[in-house]
Order: sequence, then structure tokens, then C-alpha cells
Amino acid sequence: MVNINELHSRIECINSIDSFNKFFTDIKNTYSYTQVGFITFDFSDLFRFDTNYFGEFEHSFLDEVHSCKKLIHYCLNETKALMLSEINGNYDSVLIVPTGLHKNKFACLVLELPNLSTEPHKAKMLGDYWRIFLIEMFEAYRRSTRTEAVKITRREKECIKWASIGKTSWEISQILNISQRTVDFHLSNCIKKTSSTNRQQAIVKCILNGELLA
Repeated sequence: MVNINELHSRIECINSIDSFNKFFTDIKNTYSYTQVGFITFDFSDLFRFDTNYFGEFEHSFLDEVHSCKKLIHYCLNETKALMLSEINGNYDSVLIVPTGLHKNKFACLVLELPNLSTEPHKAKMLGDYWRIFLIEMFEAYRRSTRTEAVKITRREKECIKWASIGKTSWEISQILNISQRTVDFHLSNCIKKTSSTNRQQAIVKCILNGELLA
């Protein structure tokens, strides 16, 4: 195993998508993994998500991951490392290490070694070892992909919050003592800022991002 402090230092230096991908390439070469990388799932709606991959994966494997709802459900709800074959019956040398849910995002570390399924003790050891770095990897992913945060104003948040419980624009205007046109303006801004197509989708995205918790 590479020195733990050295790995911490490598992860801390990640600040771009290129450096994030290179980190996994280096890990693959150092440990002689068949495949290694990080897969993230980002909810874009209550029932949909965007999937992103970092590291080196076979195309057939990525197709399997994207279509495997059981894997997605496991990564969303569990944190225990598990052989992928226990979820879908395929890829019996692939170990999945989930990160758990962080706001509207979750992810898993993927490690593949030949014959790993025949060595359960080794699989457990790998899962325990790499779990040490999962939070740092997730933060590295966020650093690498961070864009300027969308700023929802106080008034926009008030309007979308009332809309989330079924109030119409006119009802919101009466509650906040502003014109209906102003309410529609603020709600329209929320739709644009969250890259939504309608008011309902904007509400869902604001909920997933924690905008309506306060």
C-alpha cells in the first residue's frame, strides 16, 4: 500500500477534472488495478440524475453501471463496500465503495482486481482501506467541478417557498404584499437560475439543494 499520508497529500492537490482523472490513472498503475475510478450521481429531479465518471473505465462497464438501478439504489442508501456481482450478478472482480448521500449528490469508488471475488478477506481489506479517503475524494470531486454557485435572493426564496406548498402567484402576492407581476418575476428568475423548464422543476431543485430548508 502507498503511504497513507502520501495519498492524503495527492488528493489535497487535486483542483481540476484533469488532475482528478490523473489521480485515478496513477492509482491504477501503482496498484495494478484493472479498472479504478469515481462515479458520481447528481439528482437533477426527484426521479432523475446525471451520472459522471472519473478515471479509466471500459465502455461496456459504464453502460452496465448506468442501466443498473440496483447499483444506484445501493449507492444511495448504503455505505458498506460490496462486490458488484452481489448486486447484478456480473463483474465479480469489481468492488464498489459507496460514499453515501451529500445533499443531492452521491457517489462510489470502483476498484477492479482479477479474482477478487475468490478472496473475500482481501476485498474487505481494500474496502476498509479506501474508505479512509472517500470523504476527501468527494471533496476533490467538488473542487474539480465547482462552478459559481447560483444565488437565490431572499425574495425569490420566499416566493418559491410559498409556491412549493401550492400557493398561486396571486396568493403569494397577497401574503408578501407585493404585486402578482413581481411574484412572477421572482419565480421566473428561480426557474432560470436553477436551469429548470418550469416552476415545479425549480421547486424540486431548490428542495434538493436545501434552499427551502431555512
